[in-house]
Amino acid sequence: MSFTAAASGVALQWPDGSAFTGQSVQVSARPWSLSRLKVVVVGGFAFTLPPGSSRPMFKLAGETLRGGASFENGAVPTALDLTADAVSGSGGIGVGGGQNLMELTASGLELSGSRPSPNPSTDTDIAFDLTVKLLDLSAPALEGNPLGAMIKQAAVHADLMGVPPRSLDGAGLKAWRDGGGNLDIKELSLQWGQLNLSIEGTAALDDAMQPEGAFTAKLSGFEPAIDALDGAGWIKAGAASLAKLALGITARPGPDGKLVVTTPLTIQNRRISAGPIKLGQVPELKLD
Repeated sequence: MSFTAAASGVALQWPDGSAFTGQSVQVSARPWSLSRLKVVVVGGFAFTLPPGSSRPMFKLAGETLRGGASFENGAVPTALDLTADAVSGSGGIGVGGGQNLMELTASGLELSGSRPSPNPSTDTDIAFDLTVKLLDLSAPALEGNPLGAMIKQAAVHADLMGVPPRSLDGAGLKAWRDGGGNLDIKELSLQWGQLNLSIEGTAALDDAMQPEGAFTAKLSGFEPAIDALDGAGWIKAGAASLAKLALGITARPGPDGKLVVTTPLTIQNRRISAGPIKLGQVPELKLD
């Protein structure tokens, strides 16, 4: 009791240059719910976001893609639920006025989201609720890292607030920012070796169209993480002891009995800080 369309060697392209390719694509819907589509892609797929005048190209590829999407009054789905495996991503990030290639792979990707109906009209309305989870994340930049060459899980749950941007280029995002748009991060979590990090807060774009935000971070497993960094010579022994002492003083037992440190995090002028401690610089965001 369903309508099904199947095709091989599918290639789609949108007016902005975005593209999708799939080796074997099957789309189905029930007669009583034609606005709810079930999608199965096998044999390989790829999404491509074209480069701009300063923004590099980004490509997301994988072996299989499964899930569904619901539609009401336009091309943007009101609900989305997708899973993919053997995923790889490649693109570029700006650092110091140049571009560095960014590559990553993951054994699995889970994506879900929803948007309200009618569309939001003020900066306090939710434009889109989005959850993304990556499993077994690895990248060339992680090779040789004392914490491990693989991140077991990275996930984010966030709400896009305000009238959504008409386009994802600089002009569209600037209009969204000027209208009070921001990103309400419900949770951003990371499991890397014995280190567990959880962040919540609000992010936005500053006057230079670069990310800024204020967050609260919770950190556990910091003692073995510091020991691993110390053992690899990434930090000096004295500094490692002082770090464990300072964090231990403010740590409190969590629900599982492990010590948890809670600290404020800020991003301002492309610098990320934990309280008064400068942690590093955020790569330049290129939107055009």
